[in-house]
Amino acid sequence: MRILVVILLTASLAALAMTQQCREVTRQVTVCDDDASIRSEKGDKGDVGANGKAGPPGSKGSKGDLGGVGEKGESCALGSFETEMRNRMNRLEEVLTQPTSCLTSFKQGRQTLHSGPEVFCSGGWTVFQRRFDGSQDFQQNWNAYKLGFGDLEGEFWLGLEKIYQLTKQKGCKLRIDLWGHDGDHAFAQYSDFSIEGEEDKYRLHVDGYSGTAGDSIVGSSDSLDNMRFSTFDQDHDNWSESCSSDVYGPRGGWWFNTCGHTYPNAQWGPSRGAWNGIVWNAWKGNAVTIKETTMKLRCD
Repeated sequence: MRILVVILLTASLAALAMTQQCREVTRQVTVCDDDASIRSEKGDKGDVGANGKAGPPGSKGSKGDLGGVGEKGESCALGSFETEMRNRMNRLEEVLTQPTSCLTSFKQGRQTLHSGPEVFCSGGWTVFQRRFDGSQDFQQNWNAYKLGFGDLEGEFWLGLEKIYQLTKQKGCKLRIDLWGHDGDHAFAQYSDFSIEGEEDKYRLHVDGYSGTAGDSIVGSSDSLDNMRFSTFDQDHDNWSESCSSDVYGPRGGWWFNTCGHTYPNAQWGPSRGAWNGIVWNAWKGNAVTIKETTMKLRCD
């Protein structure tokens, strides 16, 4: 009986093997041998498994090389802005504190006015001519007298165009201070002083004398009031020759009439004879020259 059971079991297994031979290759793939052929099928992808436990930390790496020195960066933007604003405020303060004229300036000497020109201030007056040692040649042409020449700290002529700009508002005064070679002093002051622009050849308007030097500008038949300016290259006087450069020597630029009684811009130096050199006839006559002259204006 035991032998029979073994035989039957063996026969059943053999029959099953002849029908199909299958084996599970993986959890997702089964390979079956059917009639000596093999067929593979890929199963569905399973769910992602949970993260595993973190591994132990790795060993510490070696120390890197020391980096080089970097370039110097620009200054902080905020610092640059503050510096620029401070500079602008300083420039604005300079402009706002600039006087509109020497009358509003407390400074003696060279001064830049709010309107632009650089001038020489003296006790509220604007000096436009000064002579004292002959270091500056006053025998200049029209353009030089128009624009000015010399040194504000020395001998100079400020310039007709600047005088025009300063006096065109009217209400200005003129003062002329004179010193002789012997050291004495006199002055002539005029309560009304202005000049026209270049289109009218800087025509002079002057009146209202007072002072100690005598009136050599208006108070004679050779009045300079309403005369146009003349130089050796632009002659607008009433003389047959040029008063700026006639036989009496170089007289510079001036508001000549018929060569008149005063030559503040003539050749500097001791007397060389009548009407030769810096002359103020009403004070020392026509043969004695003046050593120092200062011409200045003030507009109240």
